[in-house]
Order: sequence, then structure tokens, then C-alpha cells
Amino acid sequence: MSNVQLTDNSFRYVRNLLRSYGMGLIFAANIFGAGSIYILSNVGVSFRFTLLWVLPLSLGVGLVVHEMSARLAVLDQPLMGYIRDVIGAPAAKAFAVFIAVIMHLWSVANYALTGAALAYLTPLDNVLIATILSGAAGIALIELRVYQRIETVIAVLVLAVFGSYLAIFLGIDVPAADVARGLVPTIRTDMEYLAMIMALVGTTIYYPNFFIQTSMNQAKDFDTLSQYRRDHTVGLIAAVLMSIAVLLVAAITVPSGVVSLVDPARPLVEELGPWALTVFIVGAGAASFSSATGTLFGAGFMVPQAFGHDTVFGDRLFRIVVNGLIVLSLLLTVPILAFTDFSAVQLALVVPAVNGVIGLPVTVLALYGAMHRYYNPTLTENVIFGGIVILTFLLALLTGKSLTELITTLV
Repeated sequence: MSNVQLTDNSFRYVRNLLRSYGMGLIFAANIFGAGSIYILSNVGVSFRFTLLWVLPLSLGVGLVVHEMSARLAVLDQPLMGYIRDVIGAPAAKAFAVFIAVIMHLWSVANYALTGAALAYLTPLDNVLIATILSGAAGIALIELRVYQRIETVIAVLVLAVFGSYLAIFLGIDVPAADVARGLVPTIRTDMEYLAMIMALVGTTIYYPNFFIQTSMNQAKDFDTLSQYRRDHTVGLIAAVLMSIAVLLVAAITVPSGVVSLVDPARPLVEELGPWALTVFIVGAGAASFSSATGTLFGAGFMVPQAFGHDTVFGDRLFRIVVNGLIVLSLLLTVPILAFTDFSAVQLALVVPAVNGVIGLPVTVLALYGAMHRYYNPTLTENVIFGGIVILTFLLALLTGKSLTELITTLV
């Protein structure tokens, strides 16, 4: 077989893999952003291995919610279309704009951390300028317009992030007995411990992904539920594996609380050498950029749909909304970094939580209602789906309480 044939076959193989799993990798990118890296690092430092069991649990919960979302996707019934039918056009428009503005706060934090990583890795050495350049790169990515191209770029970024944390993980000695004990569920009564359980579950149930998945029927051309299941399962597994790696690395190597961009990597430098710091910053920056941009895909669908437009990925309305929110993110991020005491890492810890507290429970409740419109769930499915709805509202309450206390200490 000639080299040309081998190259052609390899290209087709990679293209088919992206067609099957690319959207799931976008979901993984959206989940695993700046907030996840530093929240997981803090969990590892504060609780070591005792909350490790929550991550496999969060995978199961995420798969359940994506089951609801995938059922709408295979019928080509966007979630915002259902919401508009239930609450009416005027309320749906207000709701979509409000949630889109809340959603873009995730990008505020992630573009800030992308800028911090870019400034650290390059001679630029200016976080504000680097943040603006990061947002401009996000707009350039959206202007590729064709979904397959954008999917490829984000998939490559996700695989780079996965590879960077795998390289760090393989460079440390993992205490197998402690890890095994951490996989055994334990419940404590203190509020901080319970809030961390909810926060870890919430990092996997990432609500913009459901607006994206239910709107992607035309772009992905999936026609069976099994295709959607396979795709999002791979994405969620990738996100959870990356989360486990970050938590374990922090639990093993980080001696104190995480307060700056490079603190989680300092012990790694002592143990593995200077290369670990570069790998960590590259991974954090790539994760933040892909999450900042991919998250806004949800708004690109939901806002036009709320106004009665049948939008598709990359069309004019989609790009106007996404690019507009990127600009809005920069307009908010730059003054915060310039004129307040918030650092990029503090934004990464605080702002994503604001995003999740408001958007997650409402979105899951809407998915639950849509299930009863388009399907006839069994008793078992009703119990499971209903339990997830209750869990997300409980998550919002506990996270909201902890978030208020955190913001009070930072302001």
C-alpha cells in the first residue's frame, strides 16, 4: 500500500472518529474549563482522596440527564422550542436573553484565565492584552462557520488537554490504597463537605450542553438515539477522567490552598522538573479557551430559537449571538481584572458557580417536562429523572450558600 493510500485512509479514519465523537468532545471541553481545574485542585488539597468517589457518581448522573437531552435531539426538538411553547414567546425571549447573559459569565472567567496563561507562556506578559487576544481568537474560531472545522479545532484542544494532564499524572507516584479508599462513598454532615459533593456533580451536568445537543440534529446528521448516546458517553468519560487526574495530582502534590495560576504546578516542578509547569499552564489555557468559546454555542442556538427562528450551527443569527457574547465577556473581564482585586483564578472559582446556580436547575426541569411531552417515561425512568431534578435544585441551594460566603470574603 502506498504512502498516499495510508495517508488517505488515516485521514478518513480520523474524520469518522470526529463524526462519531466530536460533539461529545465539545461537551467535555465545555465541562472542563478554568473553574473545574481550580475547583478540583482545591478539593484535592482540602479533602485529598475522600471525595474521589463523587466523580464516577457524577458521570452516572450526567449520563442520565444527557439521556433526556439525546431523546429530544433524535426527534430534532430543541429544548428552547419546548420552553417557548410552554411559557409563551414573550417570556421565552426574556428567559433566553437572561440565561444567555448568565451563561456568558462562564466565558468571562475562562477568557480571563486563557489570557493569564497566554501572558505567562509568551513574551507578551500582559494579562489584559492577552485576554483580548484570546477573545479575538474565539471570534476567529466562530467565523470558520462550518461545524466540522470548529469541531476539529476543539477536539484537538481537548485531546491536548487530556494528554497534558496524562503526562503529569504518569510522572507521579499514585498511592493505590488511598485511591481505592477514596472510591468508597462516605458521607459527612458538615456543610462544606456536602457542598463539595454537589459542586463536583454539578461540574458534569453542564446545562449549555443540553441546548447544544438538542439543536445539533442538522449539523451532526445523527438519526438514532444510540449515536447520540455513544457520542456524549465518550465526552463525559473524557471529562471525568481529566477531573480525576487533576484531583489526584492536587491531592498528592499540592501542600496548601490554590491561590494563583501556577500554585498547583509548583510541587510538580519540584518532583518532575520545569517541564511540568509548562505542561500544566498549556493544559489550563487550552481548557479555558475551548470551554469559553464552546459554552456560548448554547446561547447561539437558544436566543434565536426563543425569537422563533430555526437557526443552525454557524448561520448569521448564531454567529451574531456568540460573537456578541464574546465581546460582552471581554468588556466585563478587562475592567474586573484592571480595577478590582479579583484575579483570573478567583474569577475561575466564583463566576462559573454563579452561572450554574441559576441555569442548571431550570434547564433540567425543562428537560424533565419535555420528556413527558414527547415520550411516555416508565415508572423507573420517572423516579430517576425526577430524582435528578431534585438533586439539581439542592445543588443550586447549597452552591448558592457557599458562593455567597466566598464572594463576601473576596469583596
